[in-house]
Amino acid sequence: MYVYTIQAMPGSKAKLDGDTSVKYQVRRKHTAAPATAKSSTVVIRTDMGYTEATALVERFNKKELESRAIKNKAAGLQK
Repeated sequence: MYVYTIQAMPGSKAKLDGDTSVKYQVRRKHTAAPATAKSSTVVIRTDMGYTEATALVERFNKKELESRAIKNKAAGLQK
């Protein structure tokens, strides 16, 4: 499963959550990776405004939950 988050671009510091004067990046982390494995966080979008980045994260996380529900339903039918 993937989890999507936003983070201020490297070299810039947001004074508060949602600071619109700073550009953000969207990151994806693979949560099913083994604990001993190297981190599997990937930057998927860069140089975005806060509103645009949060909307993208919400949309991706919603789609990920829908996908997980479909997989769980399919796995339940196979048993």
